[in-house]
Amino acid sequence: FATGGRASKLVVWDCDGVLVDSEALLKRAEVDALAAAGFADVDEDACNRLFSGYAPEAGAQNFLEEYGKPLPEHFFRDQIANSEQLFRDKLESLNGNTVLTLAAAGRPQVVASGSPRPRVDVCLEKAEISDVFQPDRVFTREDVERGKPEPDMFLKAAAHCGFEPADCVVVEDSTAGIKAAAAAGMECVAYLGGGHARKNWYLEKIATFGIPIVYSSEELLEYLNEE
Repeated sequence: FATGGRASKLVVWDCDGVLVDSEALLKRAEVDALAAAGFADVDEDACNRLFSGYAPEAGAQNFLEEYGKPLPEHFFRDQIANSEQLFRDKLESLNGNTVLTLAAAGRPQVVASGSPRPRVDVCLEKAEISDVFQPDRVFTREDVERGKPEPDMFLKAAAHCGFEPADCVVVEDSTAGIKAAAAAGMECVAYLGGGHARKNWYLEKIATFGIPIVYSSEELLEYLNEE
């Protein structure tokens, strides 16, 4: 398929923290829930490091290893249940216009998110890009057995769209997502324009992967359109 430059590659979008500025909202809610359960010393940075981009079981394992105690029962399930309303109330778009600009030029795009489908649907709605991403162009945690950092979701999305891994470019913001892209054999660019990604420790962690980093939607569009 894509024998030219990056501009002919399938764009594979992560959702939380990339299409929409959801990570910061989620981290605040997680901190509040953990404090209510007696974990007063867990801050947003810790939730970011332990949970962001990870499948629930991997996040739970990270927490257990760090704190020596399991997460409260049904922690992620409850967070997901509460997040849809939170998103409807407060969520802001990050790359909705990027998606629309690419779509207007006929660029193939797909969403591959570790979040549950109902929440991703709210994100796409809030970013006003639901029309671009019809249901068969949205892959979520329900679609694969193994979530990120495993490559399954990216590989499934690419295969469905008829693209080889080498002909895809993934837009990610988390270490788990970047690892998944590498495992899938796909080019990856880190988008760090979200509210959660501005801390120095976060930038330093992403920089260790040695992949291109962009900090704004304008920069990202330019990168994706390079011949």
